[in-house]
Amino acid sequence: MDKKPFIERLKKELPELKKAGWSKIEIDTLLKHFSFYLGLINGDIKPSSEKQISFLEKVNNYKIAIPENIHEKVYFKYMKFFFDKNSKKNETQEDSIWKNIETNAPGTMQYSQEMIDRLNTEYEPVSKDEWYDDWKYN
Repeated sequence: MDKKPFIERLKKELPELKKAGWSKIEIDTLLKHFSFYLGLINGDIKPSSEKQISFLEKVNNYKIAIPENIHEKVYFKYMKFFFDKNSKKNETQEDSIWKNIETNAPGTMQYSQEMIDRLNTEYEPVSKDEWYDDWKYN
């Protein structure tokens, strides 16, 4: 796997990390070991110690895992930063083609429950035979 785009993205995000309150030690650790972290996670590098196996297990269970050393803390902190950044990006991104189209245009809005109830109760069902006979003889 080519890690170069990920490392370039990380370098571009450095000002954002500093602005978010990351310490120099955290940033230096992330820069120094980021490609190794990616290699472990993607399987390019086989874990050779218990710490590396533990790191992989914690990354796989990141929602419940508690980081214990500097590498886990830094990588988890970066994961949280990355997820938060991307979720905010999707919320504020506006589509240039569809931005002028009304979201609930007339004819596409769902009927209210009151209208649905009125449609179901106000009109008595009439069979085709009853309707045809009324038309034929009146």
